[in-house]
Amino acid sequence: MQKNKINGKKVFSFEGQVDEFFNELKKWLDNPHIGELSLKIQDVSIKYKRDTQDAINTAITAKAEKKLIAWLCPRIPKWVNSDMLTIFGFLGSLLISVSLVIGFFHKWVLLLIPLGFFINWFGDSLDGSLARYRKCGRPNYGYYIDKMVDGITAFILPLGMGLSGFIKIEIAMIFACMYLLMMMHVHIVVHVKNECKNSFGLIGPTEVRIIASAIAIYMYFANVNYYNIYGHYITQFDIVVLVFSMIMFLILVVDFFKTLFVLHKKDTKV
Repeated sequence: MQKNKINGKKVFSFEGQVDEFFNELKKWLDNPHIGELSLKIQDVSIKYKRDTQDAINTAITAKAEKKLIAWLCPRIPKWVNSDMLTIFGFLGSLLISVSLVIGFFHKWVLLLIPLGFFINWFGDSLDGSLARYRKCGRPNYGYYIDKMVDGITAFILPLGMGLSGFIKIEIAMIFACMYLLMMMHVHIVVHVKNECKNSFGLIGPTEVRIIASAIAIYMYFANVNYYNIYGHYITQFDIVVLVFSMIMFLILVVDFFKTLFVLHKKDTKV
């Protein structure tokens, strides 16, 4: 940082330090261990064209999921359209949220949560795929409604968590904020890079649904334990949600700086 004087006033200049920052960032990203991880991710990743966007999915289930969707699309009855599937997926989210609230008093209801995640996956994964398969896609309409429903879902699910008694509402809202921040990051990347990331590393929405379903089954069998942390009583499920939120934060920070480096290099390329 350099100090200059303009009209007798001290002005702090960061000229040259931005380039220095990105050079250091590049060295970190070129670390052989990170490169090795990237190579492993490439082994399971799939890249394809979705409407006008370059879609990338590096999740563990990416290839299997794509094959399953390709198998399902021709077998869906003709009277079922993509709008119906969008609504169906949203109803799955409602089922999860309601099951969490009621499940605190009637534990058997918690067993409906994996069903809710399956319904959500089916509707969310197949609505756009079905439209493209039938060649009746509406890219702008589909993108808008899909992201709006995703945003509403990102509010409804944490709300159900926070009202359930298993998880404090404050911690559930931290999770909601982190999830919405990650969604915002993905959508901005679509705009500036025309690249839609469906996963971060080996974890995507399907993996999150599987993990969450396993946690719901654990909730059914386990007792709720309370821990006194500096006068605040939290459950083991509060701790799980906090850990998930911290992981999302770290993933977001790393991807944020990687995207900064790529965009800086692109904008300053001669």
